[in-house]
Amino acid sequence: MKRILTLLVIPVLAAACGRSGDTAVVAAASTAQSGSDTAAKIGSRALSNAELDTRLKAELETLRVRAAASEEQMKQQLEDMRGQIKEQEYNLRRKALTEMLFDIEAQSRGITREALVNMEVGAKAQVSTADTDALWEEVKARVKGSTKEQVLGQLQQMAAQRKTESRLAAYQRELFKKHNVTFVGLQPERKTVVIPADAPILGPKDAPITLVEFTDYQCPFCQQAQNTVDRIMATYAGKVRLVYQEFPLDFHGQAKPAGKAARCAGEQGKFWEMHTGLLRSPGALDSADLSGRAKALGLDTARFDSCVASNKYDAVIDKAIQNGRSVGVTGTPAFFLNGRFFSGALPYDSFERVIEDELQMSGAGSGSN
Repeated sequence: MKRILTLLVIPVLAAACGRSGDTAVVAAASTAQSGSDTAAKIGSRALSNAELDTRLKAELETLRVRAAASEEQMKQQLEDMRGQIKEQEYNLRRKALTEMLFDIEAQSRGITREALVNMEVGAKAQVSTADTDALWEEVKARVKGSTKEQVLGQLQQMAAQRKTESRLAAYQRELFKKHNVTFVGLQPERKTVVIPADAPILGPKDAPITLVEFTDYQCPFCQQAQNTVDRIMATYAGKVRLVYQEFPLDFHGQAKPAGKAARCAGEQGKFWEMHTGLLRSPGALDSADLSGRAKALGLDTARFDSCVASNKYDAVIDKAIQNGRSVGVTGTPAFFLNGRFFSGALPYDSFERVIEDELQMSGAGSGSN
């Protein structure tokens, strides 16, 4: 029982595109000595630090800027580490609460905890051919050169782990409901993410779940994550509000033009069609590619091309980037689900468990089919 319950600690890191704006940590030169201190002598002539510094103004200024950037980066890393620790503390306490519920339930039935787990989790988490087929469709693009038969054993292990985790989380929620568990001070780590007035939003304003996504259209992991986003929006229709924010990485030269293209398509009522198309069907993302996409959507291409070529949305996208950096985003895709941070192209199950928990905590009920 103890081993299986550790599965409730939810991983929040996965494959993601690069890091934007990272600065190498640099040791700052100390200039704390006063200008009257002697730094060196040429013969009998004494030279102070201040005198030497007059010959190094540009170099010292560059060093100070780099040192300040490094200090800011270290502060952000420390904040991120504290957030991860708080999230793990939440998961561990929730695990302890779950273990108590398993004990209470097992005692009420007159059986052992192990028997309860086997009955309610193991017996209801059997892997079917449909499970391995679905998993193969998800991973086959990443195992080039291998056939389904060659990796069938691994597929079955992965499917069994996922199904066990999913069933365990579902049974946990069943026990919380049965025993009338309410969360008071036990809450996960959340960040407050600003939602700009100009942010594209899909879903009802009063949805119990708000999912803020920071994406780079040129990032292959963002493209991979779109399948998960599609599934979330379909499964939890009416219960999830999706908020989009651009986060083009420095080394993806076409990501910002693609972001402008989506915004320009939005002027003609086709933002989400352009957005999902850019992620589901990657391309060159150059002028010809973007214009061709606009034409396929039935847009006024002359108006669209003029919009993309302008700097109309530069400030909007730059503001979205700063919004992401303010909450610790350094790579893509990055998600904040009711303020809870997810980094990288995580599987659907990771989101599902947290969404179900959030719905339960809010009293909105399950959205799963």
